[in-house]
Amino acid sequence: MSDKEPKRNSGRATIKDVARAARVSAMTVSNVLNGRTKFVSAATRKRVEREIARLNYRRQANARNLRVAEQRSIGMVIVDESPFFLADNFTCQVVAGLANILNQADYTLTLQGIRSNQLADSMIMRSFEVGGFCAMISGPREERLRIMASLIGLQQPLVIFQEALDVVHADVCIVRQDDRGGGRLLADHLLARRVKSFLVIVPRQDWPAIEYRVAGLTEGLASDRSTSVTVIESVDESFAAVQAALSGYLASHPLPGAVVGGNDAIATAALLLLLDRHCRVPEDIRVVGFNGFETHRYTRPRLTTVLSAPYELGERAGKAMLHRLATGSFEVPEWFLPVVFSPSMTT
Repeated sequence: MSDKEPKRNSGRATIKDVARAARVSAMTVSNVLNGRTKFVSAATRKRVEREIARLNYRRQANARNLRVAEQRSIGMVIVDESPFFLADNFTCQVVAGLANILNQADYTLTLQGIRSNQLADSMIMRSFEVGGFCAMISGPREERLRIMASLIGLQQPLVIFQEALDVVHADVCIVRQDDRGGGRLLADHLLARRVKSFLVIVPRQDWPAIEYRVAGLTEGLASDRSTSVTVIESVDESFAAVQAALSGYLASHPLPGAVVGGNDAIATAALLLLLDRHCRVPEDIRVVGFNGFETHRYTRPRLTTVLSAPYELGERAGKAMLHRLATGSFEVPEWFLPVVFSPSMTT
């Protein structure tokens, strides 16, 4: 057996295993893990990091801390390309619901927003100091599946928000709402008003919830073969970016029968641009959104939307995780919350 294949008595690599494989001291490995690399050469650091990855080493709290603290902390990972990952109202409400349930049970919540290309080297992937993880992941479907596989590989209880998995995993629980069904509700509403052409505005960054909403909308519209659906991307979800995307579309296309925003913020930005251009809503064009947060009540005309339940999603995730920690297994593999259609008298 070579030095790079250390013999271990358990299935989990130790810091000594990493040190032996990298031919350094355990203190050097500890320095690399904790970012204390002032006195560690770049070559040594890379060698240690390579062995950490190869051996799938993850740091654990010491036995005394495990007995005293009982890992009374849950990690929350938000994979988002934007540094303003808490600016989104939906995300904030999910986190609030989760944190409040955990607080009531005397658990803390450790929150980190991170870009997908930084996740593999993050402390979250190297640390084993929480009792379980919750994750909200953006990006293309293939990228999200890769990230979920990495998180599942940590062999800790895992709750994933707003995603669907084709395979049930023993220690994974999905918590999501019926975004696809919500999209179908919007389709039914607009078809009943004889809308034929649809412009859907989504952010460039992929989010599973918005993907399911668009899928549900297109499925619902498929019942009328005379309808047409165009999907355009906004650089991000900001007011200016959404209006720029819509302006660019209208510069070379006729006014559609309806604009569908991937969420209410997108729909509101579109609505205000159309009103500034003296389009009559809903006589000339209809505008609908999704989420139904309090701000949609302030638009005039008021948006037709679908009411989401992000706070309840967070609460449900917290309860699911606490049940798993108390009993050793999740109660069910998936919690699926309904959404509610909220029509306006105008849009």
